[in-house]
Amino acid sequence: MLRRLGPHAVGLMRLDLTGAVPLGREHAAQLDAIAAELRRPYVELVSRLSAPYGADLDWWVTPLASRNTYVCPLFRRLCQAVLARRLAAEGGLSEIMVDTPALAGMLRDALPTAVRVRSALSPLLWRLRTALGLLRRFAAAMYACGGRFVFARLIPPVGRVQPSEPITLVDTFLYPESIRDGAFNDRHYPGLLEQLSEDERRRVYWAPVYYRARNHADLFRRLRGCRDNLLLAEDYLRLGDYAYAIGHFLRGRRDLPDCEFLGLRAGTLLREAYAEAYAGSGSIEGLLRYRFARRLKEAGVKLKRIVEWFENQEIDHGAVSGWLTFHPDTKVVGYQGFLASNNYLCMFPLEVERALGLLPHVVGVMGPALAEPAREFCAGLEVTAAPAFRFDALWRLSGEKPRHDGVELLVSLPLDTGETRHILEMVGKALGGNMAFRGRRVCIKPHPAFPRRLLEEGDCMGLQPDWVLVDGDLDGLLEAADLFVGSASSACVQAVVHGVPAAVIGGRARPTLNPIPAWVDAELWSVCHGAEDLRQALARHARCGAEARTRLRATGAAVRERLFRPVGRPAVLEFLGLSAAAAVPH
Repeated sequence: MLRRLGPHAVGLMRLDLTGAVPLGREHAAQLDAIAAELRRPYVELVSRLSAPYGADLDWWVTPLASRNTYVCPLFRRLCQAVLARRLAAEGGLSEIMVDTPALAGMLRDALPTAVRVRSALSPLLWRLRTALGLLRRFAAAMYACGGRFVFARLIPPVGRVQPSEPITLVDTFLYPESIRDGAFNDRHYPGLLEQLSEDERRRVYWAPVYYRARNHADLFRRLRGCRDNLLLAEDYLRLGDYAYAIGHFLRGRRDLPDCEFLGLRAGTLLREAYAEAYAGSGSIEGLLRYRFARRLKEAGVKLKRIVEWFENQEIDHGAVSGWLTFHPDTKVVGYQGFLASNNYLCMFPLEVERALGLLPHVVGVMGPALAEPAREFCAGLEVTAAPAFRFDALWRLSGEKPRHDGVELLVSLPLDTGETRHILEMVGKALGGNMAFRGRRVCIKPHPAFPRRLLEEGDCMGLQPDWVLVDGDLDGLLEAADLFVGSASSACVQAVVHGVPAAVIGGRARPTLNPIPAWVDAELWSVCHGAEDLRQALARHARCGAEARTRLRATGAAVRERLFRPVGRPAVLEFLGLSAAAAVPH
């Protein structure tokens, strides 16, 4: 945020870019505009950096090469640097606080000497933190690989035989609660199997990636007791494959060159960001998926079609490279089954990735309006509309929203602990003293994977006593809601389709991850960079009458038409390669 520096420093301001405090609304909005402006130059920078490495998979499974802005901080810091440079050029800026020494050094080089630039970390502390982070990632990788290798053999499959006929393999994520009573409850393709006959189900196998698997003994007991078709990588991977993936810690080291970005000397910042993020769990898993594809080929498993949950992250680069290398005659469909912010840059493939065999043959998006954005940096990308599995309930909404008394606010929380606290605190400040919300009901929906005890124990997260924690189906909760608060989640778009105005919480000194397309009617959404923004948005929408709510419901239905393809048997058969049309070779 910007703060005045005291009674004698007339007009001089301090800019804090560490995220410890939010930016003021004007500068937060300016940062969002800069992020939109820098998307293409940043993608071009990564493309130039990638050129010397060719098809080197150890490069492409790094967060930097993948443009994974959730993991690699480079894009965010470059946006912050451009914001600082512009504010300094306007005058009145005396001091800037940033979070790393490389960003501080770059700004000292670029800004007038009258502007003091400080780093929250000294170079020594940054090196120590980075080294400890690398050691932590190495220990986590050794634990995960060791646990999977050992317990897959201590608890072997019983009564399962390798598929002998060609199968469709569906890549998905498995969570600690995904297997209940011997059944696999998939969260990413709900309703898929229900569209199939018994014979068709027999030819569809899940290939899960484990999320937050800590207890490998319990994990494999559940996996072995599951009645569904599971094709586990651990039943094919060898010890050398795990060693190959762990070897990325050595092979992935890079001496990255000096470079310029929009007139900024960014070489040191580039190397700093790379060091902070490389050799993460996504990189290791990507290399394991590459070897998994190879071992399936060697084992004689015939794949008719591969459906890859596709965010174009590190893991996807490894997996898709493996599928295309070892199963060249099998069509690979990359499924983007959610909505993401334009600032989640890995979701937008590059021409160089297509040329190197890192992209699936076709990318399946959930609706027609999502096809062109997917081709933004890769004009030759084949894109098709696939069933919107997670959003099929939106097609069963009635034309009229159910009536109820009072004003109900639904707050959907993210997985990240810091962001959860930030949202709850902002909601508390926004509602405090707001007459429009007297008698309101505030419902808080935690992320399914968030430890609920953190919300229930004490008030350290900002949860207030009169707020209600809710679970269950989001669409059902939205039908009872009048207003919605969320962040970087497809839930914001679900609210819009329900005709419920959505307030998207802005980032703290970082670009906002807003999943709502810009063409959606602004009456249905707004980005809020602080409690005052949120207070105004909630008060404005709380005053909506019955006529306005009917209009918003109709507007939401029009959004649904453009973003979500219904789930039906013909569409699912085509998606899985089980229909006659899908059998035509690609």
